[in-house]
Amino acid sequence: MDPARLEQAVADWRKALGGEHVLTDAASLQRYSSNASGLVRSIPAVLQPASTEEVVRVVAAANRHCVPLYPVSCGRNWGLGSRVPPRDGTVVVDLNRMNRIREVAIAQRYAVVEPGVTQGQLYDFLRQNDLPLMLNVTGSARDTSLVGNALERGVGYFASRADSLSGLEVVLGSGELVRTGFGHFDGAKTTHIFRHGVGPSLDGLFAQSNFGIVTAAGVELMPRPAASAVLIARLDSPGKLAGFVDVMADLARRDILKTVLHVGNRHRTQIALAPLIYRRLAAMGERGDLRRRAEAMIEAQGFGPWSAVGGIMGTHAQVREARAAVRSALRGVASVFFLTDGLVAAAKALSAVTNFVPWVRRQRAMLYAVESLYGLAKGIPTDDPMHSAWWPVTGEPGPQGLDPDPGRAGLLYCLPVLPAIGKVVQEEMEHVERVYARHGFTPYITLNTMDDRSLECVINLAFDRGDPARVAAAHACNDELTGDLVSHGFVPYRVGVQSMGQVVREGDPFWKTVRELKKALDPNGIISPGRYNLA
Repeated sequence: MDPARLEQAVADWRKALGGEHVLTDAASLQRYSSNASGLVRSIPAVLQPASTEEVVRVVAAANRHCVPLYPVSCGRNWGLGSRVPPRDGTVVVDLNRMNRIREVAIAQRYAVVEPGVTQGQLYDFLRQNDLPLMLNVTGSARDTSLVGNALERGVGYFASRADSLSGLEVVLGSGELVRTGFGHFDGAKTTHIFRHGVGPSLDGLFAQSNFGIVTAAGVELMPRPAASAVLIARLDSPGKLAGFVDVMADLARRDILKTVLHVGNRHRTQIALAPLIYRRLAAMGERGDLRRRAEAMIEAQGFGPWSAVGGIMGTHAQVREARAAVRSALRGVASVFFLTDGLVAAAKALSAVTNFVPWVRRQRAMLYAVESLYGLAKGIPTDDPMHSAWWPVTGEPGPQGLDPDPGRAGLLYCLPVLPAIGKVVQEEMEHVERVYARHGFTPYITLNTMDDRSLECVINLAFDRGDPARVAAAHACNDELTGDLVSHGFVPYRVGVQSMGQVVREGDPFWKTVRELKKALDPNGIISPGRYNLA
């Protein structure tokens, strides 16, 4: 990048945003460039706009001086690049200060939020105002962006988030402000209940693209159910995975399971639950090898090669009928257990009065760990899953703040979509095991049932970022697996900033079309060069 152009752009941005919101000091740039993926990028500046109007001014200055921008909502895209851009020399635009909940419509079940609004923030708003609504939470931290995750097509505990957005407000790379759906009609009252509007639907252009900066969007909410239960299923043999997937697909096909079921392998279950048990044991004054004891408790509870958790919601009769149908369908395939509010409350009450018994104290620690998963399946966001980022590397729960970017905990993700066909899933999971073993890593896998036809597969690779050899090996492993899956016909639906070349290919008419759209909407190539697009 031409230093003179950058200097002129920085001067304009300081006038637009105020000097304190244009960061160029070494400490700030280091903080933004640190990332759990272990990537190295040179970031020349960070901008922190607080409104759509300020974003318009940021983009206008970038166009004047031909300085590229990389927008992030909250920057917590851990394992896929965090806040770093695909290319060096790109200025990061941090939208974290744009954190207003602009509107909540109770009867029509939506909220209009800015990109800095987190799932924890919106959850707290709904609870504090006692609104009969809930949101589709993810198993990531409370302070993760709703809009950012949905634009990346993230998957929550109840559904994919991609189709929940409506009425996007977007500053195009050209600097023009566009509203999608009916949002560009003055006084339109149905923008967020009929997302397509009239004419071509533009919403999909801004998911996983580099055409503009989304500054607000409607997010669909769900009614709080009359009754709910959380399904926990445990498989005692890895060979039963194929049959389990087929049963789950059939239950979804028959509309018995209506939400996402999260199926984790043994390693994933261990790093999700063990840190929480460890923390509870430590808080109760227990001593000794708490890591070993926590992991042994999970095994003792029957969490075998694969385990699943998911929510069942509806009327009391619907929940009762669904529970019976699930038990019947999984007989001989998996052990089934259901958690309800009443059962959790009773278990807590009993353990409180018998806490002097060591066995009871240990069971209470297990209940504490499972309760975190129980809350997610009821739409309650939590930071608890973030401890899993540190557990494989340090053998302990995460530190205060639970942000893996500054520390040793390394994360990479491979995210293919698989058909909900048991035999295929079983074969691909065995292939993942072989690739990881060859590189000396443990695969932490979650299979999320999107519907009766497809699964989102989340393959998490953990490594020590303090060891350059392990960083290189981790990236080689992730690259090999991604390439293998593409060759098998199972393309990732989302990739890290370092892996764009594995899905974006010269000569493909699809990507050539995307490049032509880029030229029309962002003629100077200002927004996120190298992201889901050809050069």
